[in-house]
Amino acid sequence: EAPALGDPALREEIAEHLRRMRGTARAAADVLVTAGTREGLGLLLTALGTTEGRRLTVGVEDPGYPSLRRIATRHGAQIVALPVDADGLDTSALPDGLLDAVIVTPSHQYPLGGSLPIARRRELLDWARRTGALIIEDDYDSELRHLGSPLPTLAALDDPGDGSVVLLGTFSKTVSPALSAGFLLAPGRLRGVIEPVRADLGGAVPAVVQTALAAYLRSGELRRHTARMRRRYAARRELVVERLLGLPRVRVRPMSGGLHAVLQFDAAAADLAAREQRVLAAASSAGLGAVALSDYWQRHRRASELFGLVIGTGGGSDDAEFDVALGVLRGILRAELRG
Repeated sequence: EAPALGDPALREEIAEHLRRMRGTARAAADVLVTAGTREGLGLLLTALGTTEGRRLTVGVEDPGYPSLRRIATRHGAQIVALPVDADGLDTSALPDGLLDAVIVTPSHQYPLGGSLPIARRRELLDWARRTGALIIEDDYDSELRHLGSPLPTLAALDDPGDGSVVLLGTFSKTVSPALSAGFLLAPGRLRGVIEPVRADLGGAVPAVVQTALAAYLRSGELRRHTARMRRRYAARRELVVERLLGLPRVRVRPMSGGLHAVLQFDAAAADLAAREQRVLAAASSAGLGAVALSDYWQRHRRASELFGLVIGTGGGSDDAEFDVALGVLRGILRAELRG
């Protein structure tokens, strides 16, 4: 059985991985092994809730990843919607004195794809220091950036000892969806809060999986595999733009990386909500995986939502099958969005 905080060899390899791939130089002692981002978030919220002894107030991006919002809610947190624009979280709209924590995806906002500019990153860190709030950084698919180099994490700009950023990551996007393994990187001042909770709950990843993952990271194969993935998904991204070019009332939003594409419907079109549902139903009937773009907004902020589709560009299908699926989707969009 692996130690509750994780196999020491794996913690060392994750620290080295973060240094090489994410520009984040931290000690292995700051790394906890988790079963992925969601498990890490649950662990952190449990630790914070135990420490505060009251209901937490957590800010989430809106639009944002629904499962992270649901996890915070299931841990009893009160959720506050925080607006997002093309560059990610709107840091000028952060409230003072209200939030215990904010969950943010600065490297690749989901689903709209913005990357938080350095000025906003510093503003967010300054806000956290001023208010005492915690920044929970979800490093979702940041290594799969196909325009330019991956941006350093917020944690890389933070104080390793007395900082405000907890970094959550997973290997399920880069290694395999079947691999439930990830990490939590915490500043020194928070380790004493989180580590006892992990010790009580026990480790979340089998020892044999941790040993194998440590060896895989040590070999350098993950870096090579990630480079291949970047090239492949950049080509798929170009294919999405090419195959859907010229369709009326829909555009492919710019995206610097990741495993999805956002197809936004023209705001001038009538009955956008109904059209979105018709397209979604037709796509589902054709066996195509898609999610309504409007589903990423919190219900009470629907006035600010956009309509369209979010489609995956990863997955196990070969490139020829992916191209065929895009042709089917093009036909659906043409039929449902005309007029």
